Amino acid sequence: MKRRNLIVTLTLSALFCTLICVGSFIRIPMPNMMPMTLQTFFVLLTAHVLPLKASTLAIGVYIVLGLIGLPIFSGGGGLGYVLMPNFGFVIGFFISSVIICVLTQKLKNRKLWHYIIISLLGITIIYIIGLIYFAFITNVYNNNYSAIWFIQTAFLPFLPKELICIVLASISACKIGPYITKIPQ
Repeated sequence: MKRRNLIVTLTLSALFCTLICVGSFIRIPMPNMMPMTLQTFFVLLTAHVLPLKASTLAIGVYIVLGLIGLPIFSGGGGLGYVLMPNFGFVIGFFISSVIICVLTQKLKNRKLWHYIIISLLGITIIYIIGLIYFAFITNVYNNNYSAIWFIQTAFLPFLPKELICIVLASISACKIGPYITKIPQ
């Protein structure tokens, strides 16, 4: 029984890691440094429907695969990606997913609005970490940018997409979450 649970956890983690990777290839080029992708949608979905161990494994493997050189981040991959301004959002994915997963797992009777509120918190965490990292790395290379520029460049253009992702990920989690929780972990 324990071996079966491990296989199920690994399979779900691999599936959702793959979905996050696919989400990074669904891009809309933006005039700033970062393209608009569907990574956050799949990160939110992963954190909502998988148990903590499987969720952190999926996102952790995604990050490791990107850092060893697979071009699965929004701007490529490799260890040098740590010096890219948008790597902070990748860090935010992991931290946010842990918090989202813990909060979601604490809920007994999950409703759509629960998922939406938790997703809003998760996106907020991703953007706080991402914007701080973006500002730090960008100012290391060029310190002529203001806080307003960072918000206009790395937050406001993405806000409508993130709100749509929150709603769609929450609806998806409501629909598929009950089926995944029935699988023995």
